[in-house]
Amino acid sequence: MLDMATGLPVGAPLTGHEDSVLGVATTALDGRPVAVTTSSDGTARLWDLGAREQIGQMLELHRGPVNAVAATVLNGRPVVVTAGDDGTARLWDLATCEQIGDDLVSAGSEVWAVATAMPGGRPIAVTSEAERPLQVIDLATGRQLGELTGHDGLVQDVATTVLDGRPVAVTGGADDTMRVWDLATCEQLFSRPTAEPFAISAGLVDGRPVAVTSAQYVLADEPRYNNTDRILQVWDLSGREPAGQVVDGPWFSQAQTVTPQGRLLVSSYAGLAALTHH
Repeated sequence: MLDMATGLPVGAPLTGHEDSVLGVATTALDGRPVAVTTSSDGTARLWDLGAREQIGQMLELHRGPVNAVAATVLNGRPVVVTAGDDGTARLWDLATCEQIGDDLVSAGSEVWAVATAMPGGRPIAVTSEAERPLQVIDLATGRQLGELTGHDGLVQDVATTVLDGRPVAVTGGADDTMRVWDLATCEQLFSRPTAEPFAISAGLVDGRPVAVTSAQYVLADEPRYNNTDRILQVWDLSGREPAGQVVDGPWFSQAQTVTPQGRLLVSSYAGLAALTHH
């Protein structure tokens, strides 16, 4: 963990996963700040951030890597949704570390990403699957509410935020586009061309909704995936256009988030960077 004010580590690392950590989400449980991490080792783990230790039991019903996790509240209870290589998305009660109901998704192909939102006060999940359009799911009933159709090919990542008072999803696909969707209607609001985004985050910076897409440099004389530098592009969602400069650096990873303070937190092989928009 890092202190966001100083950028310095707080305590010892959280250890326990036996393979790469693929996703992380934070929430509160019984008044305590907690995190849920997912890993290639096929498990999700719950951590007490104050005590800096694992609590409860492992969530280990996925068969294979757990690619992503998103947190929300259902009927007053903190819950998370996990997405796995086994073609499922699952809903978990954090107080008991037990699965709630049947699988939300049983796709037969990988579920790459998941995000949550609260349109009209109703908790929903948006899932990205390898061979189907994005699914919008009512977490209270497990019922599919609709699909986000328009991307041509795999959707690498999905994030949610609020635009003009309504919850929206921001998605990035292998078709070299970023798209923004109204989650109340499942309609596409707009799309913009961009280098294939492999990670997306969204949030508020100085009170304005933004999205950040991460992509690789593509050089004309090099194979598409033979480059190591990454591009971070900030998008003003209200203006529907790029905002500020492209930030690039060596070996940025897929892990990034926009913090409640409006800072972009990005991990890399060299460590963790907190970036501000100017």
